[in-house]
Amino acid sequence: MPGALEVLRARLARGGAPPFDDGARLGLAIEGGAMRGVISAGMVAALEAKGAGRAFDAVYGSSAGAINGAYFLAGQARLGTRIYFEDINNARFIDLRRALAGRPIVDLGYLLDEVAVRRKPLDTAAVLRSPVPLSVIVTDVEHEVAAVLRDFPSAAALMSALRASATMPVVGGPPHLHADRRFLDASLSEPIPVVAAVADGCTHVVVLLTRGGGMRARPSAFDRWFVAPRLRRVSATLAIRYLDRAGPYGEMLRTIDTGRVGIAEVSAIRVSDLHISKLERRADVLRAGAAAGEEAVERALSLEDGT
Repeated sequence: MPGALEVLRARLARGGAPPFDDGARLGLAIEGGAMRGVISAGMVAALEAKGAGRAFDAVYGSSAGAINGAYFLAGQARLGTRIYFEDINNARFIDLRRALAGRPIVDLGYLLDEVAVRRKPLDTAAVLRSPVPLSVIVTDVEHEVAAVLRDFPSAAALMSALRASATMPVVGGPPHLHADRRFLDASLSEPIPVVAAVADGCTHVVVLLTRGGGMRARPSAFDRWFVAPRLRRVSATLAIRYLDRAGPYGEMLRTIDTGRVGIAEVSAIRVSDLHISKLERRADVLRAGAAAGEEAVERALSLEDGT
């Protein structure tokens, strides 16, 4: 069976738009990671430049990866990438001092109500009418499992789902209420949305990763003494999962690296030599992350091309 990148390359060679008649259901799974999502933003910008906007059968996004996926499906991936180093790398979006007043460190209202609406408006109509559906991965607080939000009836519902997927535990504020259910971001349940893609029937999945390697096994002091105690008030189970998330994350990376997840052929694209913090604000570092993401896609597709 051909690999996922091979299927993508063949589709691009045929113009990047259906019908493909290749018997594959090709998914794009986009990891986020807050400001680290600039890497996968650069990756989707490169895919967009290659004419891949309709080359996938479905797009799946976790956290910032869901926002990147929305801009990609709107044909605005390059614009979405610029958000990281032009609009949100500042105290208006990220300010550790807000924690002293009991306020969220990250202001998602600024990102989704100001930047994505006024400064670099997301074409929500284009996302809603796209023949390629967007699935937004979140963590269901009550059931303490991953959930998939899709089939959005309106622009407001889409933006609400994106906010739910980006609500980092404690750092992004309390769980977000969407369709009468409380959600946190996918980092607690499915930070790499490949399982959702396979469960959805994808036979091939291209995975865009924002970490070069695994997560460090020992949580930071910030995680242990600031995030976890406050998350425990919401869910003791999710607080434990937050502190222990490196194990399942590493296991999923190892599975992805085998080239197969369940029934699906999986190909990962990653940047191996660059670390970006989830709260990074330096524009030069973020620009470098976006450029590295673009180069990783170029390299991956060139390798498949034998060049």
